[in-house]
Amino acid sequence: MQVSTKYLNLDTAFQGLSAADLEAYAARRLPANFDQQRQRLLDGEYDNPSEGRKVTHVLNRSRHSVVAAGGGRNRFSEIVRLLRSGKWLGATGKPITDVVNIGVGGSDLGPMMGSFALHEFADDNVEHQLNVHFVSSMDGGQLYAVLPIVNPETTLFVIASKSFGTIDTLANVETVKRWVAPSLAPEQWLDKHVIGVSSNNRAMTDFGIPASQQLSFADSVGGRYSLWSAIGLPIALSVGANQFAKMLDGARDMDEHFGSAPLLENIPMLLALIGVYNREERGYNNLAILPYDGRLRYLPSYLQQLDMESNGKQQNRAGEQIDYPTGPIIWGGFGPNGQHAFFQHLHQGYDNFTADFVAVLHRQAPGFDAAVQEGLASQQRLSVANCLAHRRLMWFGNGDNYPGKHPSNLLYVDELTPQSFGALIAAYEHKVFCQGVIWDINSFDQPGVELGKKVAKEVLAVVDGEREASFDESTDSIIERM
Repeated sequence: MQVSTKYLNLDTAFQGLSAADLEAYAARRLPANFDQQRQRLLDGEYDNPSEGRKVTHVLNRSRHSVVAAGGGRNRFSEIVRLLRSGKWLGATGKPITDVVNIGVGGSDLGPMMGSFALHEFADDNVEHQLNVHFVSSMDGGQLYAVLPIVNPETTLFVIASKSFGTIDTLANVETVKRWVAPSLAPEQWLDKHVIGVSSNNRAMTDFGIPASQQLSFADSVGGRYSLWSAIGLPIALSVGANQFAKMLDGARDMDEHFGSAPLLENIPMLLALIGVYNREERGYNNLAILPYDGRLRYLPSYLQQLDMESNGKQQNRAGEQIDYPTGPIIWGGFGPNGQHAFFQHLHQGYDNFTADFVAVLHRQAPGFDAAVQEGLASQQRLSVANCLAHRRLMWFGNGDNYPGKHPSNLLYVDELTPQSFGALIAAYEHKVFCQGVIWDINSFDQPGVELGKKVAKEVLAVVDGEREASFDESTDSIIERM
């Protein structure tokens, strides 16, 4: 079965499920009020019961929205224009040349993925070179790599945190403040070298960030769904506000498709139903994400958070314990590299899995001469050929040594553009939503993550000598050694 939209295509041929199979399964598994729940999501009225708020990330790309709801389209676009044109000057009068995004989770994975995937589509009418870097690790390892290659006088830091209280992010910020101190006074750094992105304006103000350098987004936008909001600032800084808007256009096109296309022509619904079938009927507990275009190399990590943080649940929406499996383990990697690493196990190992292959059929190569363009186009054809070959072998096998029967989808675009990228990511968002509805779980909270943060703070208090160790023999002994 093949389904196409304006920007995205889906082939499900190697799933072993007919159209009649899927229709029958949908009749059994989709709740009677699914259409109403879907429309509430698209209208920004879907309930997140455990957190007591609506789910509104789709509104960030609606036709009536402003880019980056808080602060508005004008402020977002003006910040992007000033930085990309070289007109944003640091405290010593030098243009900003580097932007470091400090965030974690949804404040890092989506912006980093989008910036990398779409970098070649940057508006070409900007002469100023702006380099965008990403820092997320609480151990400071990424700061260790970035700080030596940037200059305090020409670097701007985007502090991205929904709560503006995430310990990972603030730990990196505190180290940055120490690094900046020999060159800039605290007020100089805050006035010229910091932008805050958060749903907590009070915390940004208390931190000392000027109101004109605060971009906010609604508290009802989950972190892993926030790249369409002000959190997507690094993407816009990488490619320009116009290209960022095209990404939103592609996502909005997928929203409209999801809301109106019938079941067998609806990409998110097909992905969701096939995924639930593989989880429940076939017992496959994992899904490999295998992009065959280097620009999409961060897609597996992004989808890992999107899916596993959303649907890795053991309680239903009413907070009651459930006794059935929900979201699968999401893993994967850049397909051409994976062929020389873990594909051996996929082809001949003993474990069951299902996979999503992602391919880009054609590639333009502006900026190169005709010979290099043809070379790059030939390499793209080579990549697609390998994608199709490995997908086929995983399904059909090749005698006793290659058993096959590993089901897979193929998602593909004719060319990777901001629009097709936006459509691809939105399709996966809606897939996750559909599966959450089928399993009657809340896909928009993360209680396990929050509990982990709480326990980590308790351990840190012992490590810092603020209280006595009282956990378990193993943990206490390691703390003592520290």
